[in-house]
Amino acid sequence: MANQGALRASPLSRHRRAGTKCRARTRHRRVAEPAGPPCRALPPGGPTDIIARLYAQALGPVLKQTVLVENRAGGSGISGTDYVLKSAADGYTFGLIDGGSLTILPHTHSKMPYRVPEDVTPISVVTRVPEALVAHPSLGAKGLPELLELAKRQPGRLNMSTAGAAGISHLTALVFRAQAGAAVEVVPYRGAAPAVTDLVAGQIQLLFADLPPLLPHIKAGSMIVLAMAARGRSPTLPDVPTTGEIGFPKLLAENWYCAVAPRGLPTLIAARISAALKEASQAPGVKNELAAQGAEATWTSPKKMLALMREDSESWRQVVVTSGVKSE
Repeated sequence: MANQGALRASPLSRHRRAGTKCRARTRHRRVAEPAGPPCRALPPGGPTDIIARLYAQALGPVLKQTVLVENRAGGSGISGTDYVLKSAADGYTFGLIDGGSLTILPHTHSKMPYRVPEDVTPISVVTRVPEALVAHPSLGAKGLPELLELAKRQPGRLNMSTAGAAGISHLTALVFRAQAGAAVEVVPYRGAAPAVTDLVAGQIQLLFADLPPLLPHIKAGSMIVLAMAARGRSPTLPDVPTTGEIGFPKLLAENWYCAVAPRGLPTLIAARISAALKEASQAPGVKNELAAQGAEATWTSPKKMLALMREDSESWRQVVVTSGVKSE
């Protein structure tokens, strides 16, 4: 959760003000010619940046205008999210951010510049990414049961790194340790890249992280994937079991990326932007590229996204309270 992003949809707000019928394309509606400045996407570097650029390219034909991507980094994603939520609620600006900025950070940071859900207009969840547990081949564990047996035989000698402190991978590792009763030391890293580098080099033994940065190393054989902390198996790695299949049904951790807008965005405009994202999520270029990276293009209505925000926020709040984790 290092950077965040936003999108601008000038046709939507311009036509709202003019009282005409410009809409995001649906099966029965024509897209009018764009008016005003081009749409802008303001995501972070890393996964959010990649996802935003894929959607920006697919949104161009839907909105009939260029969609630019602008990165806003800093504050574990707080800065970018705050920028979006403090923008004018005119339909021009909306953000592409990771769900943890809405469901985890408010519980791990004592001072937040925005309130959730009060300051947020949910638009849609556009991508889902499973959290994967991987191991260095030298550990000798081919699956989660073998790992748990090793942990019992060598209490306190195994280390599990995570892609950041007080983020989804860190909290997932803590939940796993508690539910498994494993004496494993959890070591948060400053991002996925250094954690992956040390795991491949054999400096650490285990890692919980989003699947995409792990996938090339899994395919190369430089790390072994033990389980997916997801509701269902990953289409990218269909032979890898979920944590629920191995006896941990409550260990669920999917990182999702979503589009949000500032508070006060009219419901009709939010629905139109959501409809444009739905069409973009079905574009082969978006679906195939995300699938190749171990992610899944998806879509939810604004109402369902709000329900997911509230559900996940309460789940992670309980984990934060139980573990006592706080951001530095």
